[in-house]
Amino acid sequence: MKKILLSVICMMVLSVMVSAQRSSGTLFKDKIATGIDIFNDLVMDAPDGIKFRGFNPGVNIYAMHNFPIGESSFAFAAGLGLGMHNMFSNSILKDTSGVSFLSKIPTKTTGGEDLDYKKSKISLTYVDVPAELRFKTESGFRVALGFKVGYLINAHTKYKGDDLEDGSKTKIKVSQLPNFQTWRFGPTMQIGYKWVNLTGFYSVSKVFEENFGPGIYPISLGLSLRPF
Repeated sequence: MKKILLSVICMMVLSVMVSAQRSSGTLFKDKIATGIDIFNDLVMDAPDGIKFRGFNPGVNIYAMHNFPIGESSFAFAAGLGLGMHNMFSNSILKDTSGVSFLSKIPTKTTGGEDLDYKKSKISLTYVDVPAELRFKTESGFRVALGFKVGYLINAHTKYKGDDLEDGSKTKIKVSQLPNFQTWRFGPTMQIGYKWVNLTGFYSVSKVFEENFGPGIYPISLGLSLRPF
């Protein structure tokens, strides 16, 4: 994951250098613009008894090419990005007979001892292809409505706390999990002033494959820093 982040950061730095190329006669002077979103996921449609934490931080980093529409205040933009999501809950992910499900973490071990844990989460990383229609004014107000499609490149769970059997301290990370949707997609929105914007993403697709896991999906809301 660190190698992926380093590669994307290098891509963003190169994009900033390329953005020195300016077009004239338009509000969208930077041909290539980079950005970062810091957001919180609201996890919807959790199974009965399963509670997701209210704060599930995530990050998007991306570079997008502007295609101005004539001399107007509008432009079309498309690019490439990386989206990282973390969903914390009071459950652990299990797989039985090829079907994944979330099981609530018990309060006691099998031996009857009190059980405590610090975190249990699902982490997902996507390579995204975002596209959007952008509008901005000379004063700096801007709005962008769009859509993005993502391809899942990493999915893992991480548990830190007492072992469910004997209560000893343990850290468990499970990768190559089954039944996650390979593709995700949904509409996006940005509104703000100059570099600072509010951002939103509604995942039309579920996290797990249909009938092979819980029907959860995230709604991502946060803050975006982008120069377009």
